[in-house]
Amino acid sequence: MKRAKRGVVSTVACAAVLIIAACGSGRSSGFAPRNKVSIQGQEINVLLPYKVPGRLLAEFTRESGVKVSVNVTSWDAVRSKLVVANTAKTYVADVTEFDWSFTGQFAAAGWYEPVEKVLDPALVADLSQADAAFNAGGHTYAACYSNDYRLSLYNAKMFTAAGLSEFPKTFAELGPAMTKLKASGVDYPLGIPMGATEGGVTPWYLLTLALGGQLFDKDFKPLFADPGSAGYRALQFEVEALKNGWVSPGSVTLDNRPAFDKFAAGSSAILFASSPGNLSTANDLKESSIAPNAKPALVPGARGPGTTFGLPEGLAIPVTAKHKDAARAFIEWWMRPATLRVLYTEAGMLPCRSSVVTSMANSGELAGGTVLSDELGHVVPLFPQGAPKWYSQFSSTAQGLVNAAVKGDMSVEAALKQLAAKATELAGS
Repeated sequence: MKRAKRGVVSTVACAAVLIIAACGSGRSSGFAPRNKVSIQGQEINVLLPYKVPGRLLAEFTRESGVKVSVNVTSWDAVRSKLVVANTAKTYVADVTEFDWSFTGQFAAAGWYEPVEKVLDPALVADLSQADAAFNAGGHTYAACYSNDYRLSLYNAKMFTAAGLSEFPKTFAELGPAMTKLKASGVDYPLGIPMGATEGGVTPWYLLTLALGGQLFDKDFKPLFADPGSAGYRALQFEVEALKNGWVSPGSVTLDNRPAFDKFAAGSSAILFASSPGNLSTANDLKESSIAPNAKPALVPGARGPGTTFGLPEGLAIPVTAKHKDAARAFIEWWMRPATLRVLYTEAGMLPCRSSVVTSMANSGELAGGTVLSDELGHVVPLFPQGAPKWYSQFSSTAQGLVNAAVKGDMSVEAALKQLAAKATELAGS
């Protein structure tokens, strides 16, 4: 698992021209040719795990004549709704969340329209690097809206009070830093969500990569069950962090959002697996008790800054959508530079459009300075061969087993052996 203003076009007709002006090289069934689209008066439903500033939605309605109803629910609940509705081939929304982890399963099932056929080709090209996570079978199934990846955040005020001048670059440096932070009065200096959720299992993925490993080989053979593997050492690190008192015992029930809230409230000095978008919120005086002391840091590794991975999120159009042309217009409006800047500033969504990110970096609009761009240089795919269609089943099993291990209900060895057996079964099915 996140930033200026633009003028409002005076008439709906003019707005429609602006939104759908560019002609694509092709279109999938259910979409009208761009120069024959009539969307005024339609109403679309959008299903997302995040709030969208109401004034932006009102602006889109003024420009296009299309009303938008956004249903906001948790990430896990969004995924469940999509699976249930799409399996039954029933309507769920006109535009929905499409996470990188959905690609294998959703593309194989044929649940979504390929967006490269219907969006402005210039937009598709500008999103090409980020949208690679949504590619399958020669098609792209979502337009990336959140350039999410994992990095660390820390409370600079707490670090200074503990006599620490910089963030640990390696895991060997992390232990002494925790000792100093605890001695300075921070009860549980390290924040890591460990609940039985997607957000709770993500730190294990991150730790595996940061320690120089991978979850699977190119043939999806599990690499984490051997005691010498990075995956094994990663889970052992989480268990030991709890035993050492670095991490609060309550972390075993936390998802990523509550873990961030605790960091922003000053309960921990480090949020190990955070999102770039969280930085602006952590330094917002209205939203955070620690503002303006939150700083970004590279994820530590074995011998220096470690490897991290991206979790991009996109907007997609189900094949069951009722108003596909209005959905297309909504996505292209969302991807406008001005809209993306507001979404970054007010909702913490780091843009995926290369031209917009470059422009914001050059103008100094990106929080965190060079750390955010430096961390991007350490980003690799969690699955270099692409997320498997059975990822959701693997993740669900991993959530329960990793959580059982950190709670002490089973050993690290037993949890990872059982997980490896399940992964082998899934890969062979």
